[in-house]
Amino acid sequence: MELSSVLWCVVLLGMTLAYGITLYGVHAAKRHEVASHGRRMIVSCTLVGIWLVAYLTKQMFFGRDQFGGTSQEYWTLYVPVLAVHTSLAITTIGLGLTNMTIGLRRLRYGIGAGAMVAGVTRHRVLGRWMQWTFGGTILTAYVVYGMLFHWFPAQ
Repeated sequence: MELSSVLWCVVLLGMTLAYGITLYGVHAAKRHEVASHGRRMIVSCTLVGIWLVAYLTKQMFFGRDQFGGTSQEYWTLYVPVLAVHTSLAITTIGLGLTNMTIGLRRLRYGIGAGAMVAGVTRHRVLGRWMQWTFGGTILTAYVVYGMLFHWFPAQ
């Protein structure tokens, strides 16, 4: 297995771990365990930040991985999935930063139990959207990985 493929596996496993921690943090929030929720979300955001730096570093040193399929497969399969993946990833990062800021600001200013106070719906709504976009990002990342290294590997 070449280094690029190993790095892809590490990237996918790291993001899957971050998503799992996020889901566990959501579960803590539903049980009104605010401190546990906050810790898990900060850990998840930290993992995503480390992942982003590692991914950009990988892109700088190794460049883009080449799609090995035909031109028609490239335009009808790979590009649409990659476009959806990129859109979901950008949306997830934006929602995550916004939601983290909302949650931390509410805790810092001592407004009840942070973002979990009754009536604070923006954090919850953004969190629900982010949960779906994050899951979609990971799902499409696995599809992109499969296309690049298993279904249509470059020769």
